[in-house]
Amino acid sequence: MTLLEWVRRNRTHPALLIGATLFAGGLFKLSAFAREAFIAARFGLSSVTDTYFGLQQFPITLATFMFGAFSLAFTPAYAAARRRNDSVSWLPGLTLYGCLLGVLLTLLMLAAAPWLLSLFSKTPGAAAWNTLALLSLCFLPIFFIGVAASVYMAEGSNLSAMTITGLPYLVMTLTLLALYAAHALNNLGLPISMTAGFALVGLYAFVRVLGLCAADSRLGMRHISALWATWRQPDFRAFLRELGASSVENLGYAGNQLLILFFLAREGTGAISANTCGMRVGLIGYSLLAQPLAQLVQARLCAVDSPARPAVFRRWLLIVAGGVFLMALFVYGFRVTVIRLVYMHGKFQNTELNEVAAMLPPWIGYFIVMSLNAIVTRYMFTDNKGTIYVRRQLGAYGAANLLRLLTASAFGPAWIIWCSVLTEAAAMIFNLRTCLVTRSSEALPELVGVEEA
Repeated sequence: MTLLEWVRRNRTHPALLIGATLFAGGLFKLSAFAREAFIAARFGLSSVTDTYFGLQQFPITLATFMFGAFSLAFTPAYAAARRRNDSVSWLPGLTLYGCLLGVLLTLLMLAAAPWLLSLFSKTPGAAAWNTLALLSLCFLPIFFIGVAASVYMAEGSNLSAMTITGLPYLVMTLTLLALYAAHALNNLGLPISMTAGFALVGLYAFVRVLGLCAADSRLGMRHISALWATWRQPDFRAFLRELGASSVENLGYAGNQLLILFFLAREGTGAISANTCGMRVGLIGYSLLAQPLAQLVQARLCAVDSPARPAVFRRWLLIVAGGVFLMALFVYGFRVTVIRLVYMHGKFQNTELNEVAAMLPPWIGYFIVMSLNAIVTRYMFTDNKGTIYVRRQLGAYGAANLLRLLTASAFGPAWIIWCSVLTEAAAMIFNLRTCLVTRSSEALPELVGVEEA
């Protein structure tokens, strides 16, 4: 029996699932960190890295959307369609729309090249243009990777979903190292490695998604008109409503983060930098622990029928909450040690250390709220309550900024973050109440043993 077979046969065991999930997530994040360290060592801080890191934000933004807001809406919609009909009739149409969107984004990036290059490079040359052209090829592969990862989560295969989203970054690192070993590493090595990572994994994702589309007997060239009319299908329109809700919440979150920076800037020089350092330390557990577990929970929720979801949600909420609180205690207890280890170099002295340490408690609190909210969010979108979540979350963002406007000047920089912690925690409590209210038709005897079935 191989390790993969053993994992599949025992995937209902929480300890095994958590261990495998954290191992996979840690491996891919470690490869991404190694790549960033290699870039810093070989290229330093230069116009080459400025151009690359600036232009890469465009495909990375799409990846963030596909692995976040899109997955949040697509995964439960796909799982529900599979349970009802054993096929997803709107997937071929979505694939067609996604292909057109990917090509359109590539053409738009190429058409806007003169303006984009002037933003990130004072004297853009042939190398900068080639960097932009290479990175523009990432959009279509990212779309297919996002769809394939969401399909895996809908099927309950969280490890496969994590692998297909994390593997591009491992391929990027290996490509850079291969170019270096072959003495072929030059200024185009950065965009080449990124494009290779998304393209190679995207090719596999394309084959996977195309196979799912072909499995639908209604797919064929003579039915191309039906693909164009996919948006008329009720199930697809319901998916678009949930996608719109998750996208709006993402925009609200991004706007709230910008407003945090605005209020911090009014606190004086160094407040934004201290906040950034504190955020990176305070939220370290989110990327290493909470985010992988949230994907795992979404996969588990989509793998069971609606009556079983409340029990699955309660079980995993307790497991994740326990891990999150332990991580929060660890980071708080060793906060000064971590700050010294990571930042205590050069001009960073005791004064800066104290400023960052003062920002850590609210960010640790935000880590707890954000991590639990990630579980609540996935349950509500799976249970077709995404719009309720979005309304409350947008209300929390608005309340936090109103509170900052009225009180920030009297309490200092840390209070600016505490405002988000308090208001988003309040919204989470209301959402938890919605999640934990079980309808009378969902009798407990029906739930016993369903998860282990």
